[in-house]
Amino acid sequence: MLMQYSDEQLNRIKELASELMRPDHIALLMGIDQDELKRKIKHKGGDAYLAYETGRAETILELRKQELKLAKLGSPLAVEMVHKFMIDQEKNL
Repeated sequence: MLMQYSDEQLNRIKELASELMRPDHIALLMGIDQDELKRKIKHKGGDAYLAYETGRAETILELRKQELKLAKLGSPLAVEMVHKFMIDQEKNL
């Protein structure tokens, strides 16, 4: 039977995912089964999936905001990255 994670555990998963930690490292740090966490993260719509993906998405948002700021200031590398973000966004429609 699969374990249900507590709200505290889900918040920790989200926090560690926001630091761009891999699921197996999150499990190690939390002292939970690695394979089970990976299975739960793969189950779209589940609590662990939502916690993990929300944490990641929040960090991606912050990084993209920073890249946009740098692009607006004229950084050629940032302009290139923002262009890639736009292509990625269009592909995901």
